[in-house]
Amino acid sequence: MTYTLAIFSTLAAWFIGLLADVNIDFGDPQGFLALRVLFPTLAMGICILKAIKSNEKK
Repeated sequence: MTYTLAIFSTLAAWFIGLLADVNIDFGDPQGFLALRVLFPTLAMGICILKAIKSNEKK
């Protein structure tokens, strides 16, 4: 169960970051904020911390 939640939340975060990168324009030469990298990293980190916390309670 934990693995599927981590996979789906990471993919959803990547997709949200991709849409945010495309729609937010700051006029940078690069043209994106790298949110498609930041959001999945945060989502996976939160899933890992949640799994560690639930294992400590047992």
